[in-house]
Amino acid sequence: MNCKVLENRTIARGFNHLSLAPDKPLGPIIPGQFVMIRVRESMDPLLRRPMSVAGFKPDGSSFGLVIQRIGRGTEILASLAAGDRVDVIGPFGAGFPEPPGAAGELWIVAGGSGVAPFVGMLQPATRPVCRTRVFLGARNSGFLLCADHLSDGADVFLTATEDGSAGVKGVVTDLVERELANGYAPAMIFACGPAPMMRALEKSVSGRDVRLCVSLENRMACGFGACLGCVTKLKTEQRYVAVCRKGPVFDASTIQI
Repeated sequence: MNCKVLENRTIARGFNHLSLAPDKPLGPIIPGQFVMIRVRESMDPLLRRPMSVAGFKPDGSSFGLVIQRIGRGTEILASLAAGDRVDVIGPFGAGFPEPPGAAGELWIVAGGSGVAPFVGMLQPATRPVCRTRVFLGARNSGFLLCADHLSDGADVFLTATEDGSAGVKGVVTDLVERELANGYAPAMIFACGPAPMMRALEKSVSGRDVRLCVSLENRMACGFGACLGCVTKLKTEQRYVAVCRKGPVFDASTIQI
């Protein structure tokens, strides 16, 4: 689907936010789903890049992407200007499940570019009805991506930086441990970020009546399960599943993070 670039802005060193408008609305989007974007019209680079949808209009008439500039393809995407056009397919994959009802509390834990799926989740049109506590972590204050947006959509907003330049000094899971130790008890935790962060979360909630749902960031090539390049291992069965097809969001109790 052909999309027009509405805006491209730098949100941190090495990170851009693209706002896109498709020629035809994508339709309903679930936070946590992703799209596959063709870098440019030529066949070089060959593969599309998977990008989590970061904010969107409910009918899919516009949506955003957080681009981390880590290679040639993402550098090309980050150089796009307003008025440029790109080809996008999707949305694909399983997004986050329904949050708990008004009586429960949802914790959102994001690290680095893992903020992307929560930008859409916490916008006014799709904000959960339950109380929401957001934990955002980064190496320093300059990399607390989309902090203003997430804080506006949260009932409680907490940050951690490794160098102590903002919020609590340490990693974001230290904050989660602190809140659990203080007696706060979420019904669900939604998380996206580096695998070590999500493994630490899994350890923190072990033995607690808390459902942990994680969005994996495995590398993808096709986006619909044909190439099997993004597989992850199941815990209860001796087999693997394609993250793009069965995920990227999984109940942490079902997979090996």
